[in-house]
Amino acid sequence: MSNLPARLFSDAVMEWRPGRVHIPIANFTGILGAAGVSVGANTGAPVQQEISTFGVVSILMDTAGDVIDTNWSLPYDVDIKKDIRFRVHWTSGSATTADTIDWKVFYKAIVPDSTTIAAASTALDTVIAQDTVVGAYTWQATAWGVLKGGTLANTVEKLMLQVELDAFAAGLTENIFPLELEIAYSPKRLRGPDGMKHGAKLPLTMLGNAY
Repeated sequence: MSNLPARLFSDAVMEWRPGRVHIPIANFTGILGAAGVSVGANTGAPVQQEISTFGVVSILMDTAGDVIDTNWSLPYDVDIKKDIRFRVHWTSGSATTADTIDWKVFYKAIVPDSTTIAAASTALDTVIAQDTVVGAYTWQATAWGVLKGGTLANTVEKLMLQVELDAFAAGLTENIFPLELEIAYSPKRLRGPDGMKHGAKLPLTMLGNAY
């Protein structure tokens, strides 16, 4: 039996910065290839394409309802009692700052040796807010959507994830490319049963010290 104070094993006295996971677009599996032609494997027909003439390849999503899918192993230190946040990084050829775009993220919880694989279909508890074009081929990030803390059982180890181009302005006729899916979570790093008293606070910038 340890004589060390119980607080040494508890996250309750900690204020960890949020853990972050970035899933690049290359990890999404919504594309099938045959004889050099790629087609969408799920809803819509997203295809692999170079972004402008930059030599960088992404997935072109040009129709409302286009979706791409992937799966994600939950980090060992994620506190499932706290909110898990999701946001989509994207770009487009539009330079019209009045152009709007709506992204959605869906999930399906997976318990190994129990859950049957299926496309993600459960919406986040807080959906991602509508985004607006900043400039042509500017790297953009949406506001955060939220999977509410306490939703996932402690037997869940993976999530099937789906990103949908839900809608966009009629005037946005230029190419639209998702770049990555970002996930932020509150860590639980010590072996005590309790996590931090509050969810990890997001800094104003990822590497900054202002909150």
